[in-house]
Amino acid sequence: MKKLVTFLALGITLAFSFAFAREVTVSVGAGQCWKQKREPQFAVWLEDEEGNFIRTLYVTERAGKKNWWFAPKEGRPESLPVWYHKSKNEAPKAKSSSAKKSGEANIDAVTSATPKGGVIFTAEIGEGNCKIFAEFNTSFDYNDSYTKKNSGVNGQPSVVYTASIPSSFEEREIRLNLTGTGSPNGSDGKIHPLSPLLTTALKIVKAVSVTR
Repeated sequence: MKKLVTFLALGITLAFSFAFAREVTVSVGAGQCWKQKREPQFAVWLEDEEGNFIRTLYVTERAGKKNWWFAPKEGRPESLPVWYHKSKNEAPKAKSSSAKKSGEANIDAVTSATPKGGVIFTAEIGEGNCKIFAEFNTSFDYNDSYTKKNSGVNGQPSVVYTASIPSSFEEREIRLNLTGTGSPNGSDGKIHPLSPLLTTALKIVKAVSVTR
């Protein structure tokens, strides 16, 4: 009963928070290694201050729908392992934004083919404090340490950027900071410490920011 009450209280808190939503603009700037053999797959999502998943704001279509070429039955959990575990492998229920050629979208959960030069989209967040996460990964992103023999299709692991959005957030820019990597084999949803062996994975994005 105590767990049920706690769960209901959390649900009411989140519902109340999003009843008074703020609109923000999320900008993902393409980096030097945005496109190599493949363009990256990525997801952007919100969590509360305790680390509870709130919802996905953006995910590339292939990752969201698990529409992988020649993938095993379980898909590609190593592609975006932090997002997959946090969201429980559930893609957001949203319309495709493939027709939005301008790169701007105005729905909360966007799915699209990977933009060729970064993306800008708007979303609504609650009035309270929260955290925003962005995870990026490029298939076949090999280097001298992450090789085809020891890294499978993934190559270098996903990279994760994070930032806190305070309730007092007004007209200013918040930049997400590179925090760590996802599990190289997708076995868990933890954010692992950055490895000094990463190279091109660090240059997938130039910057990720949130503005009002």
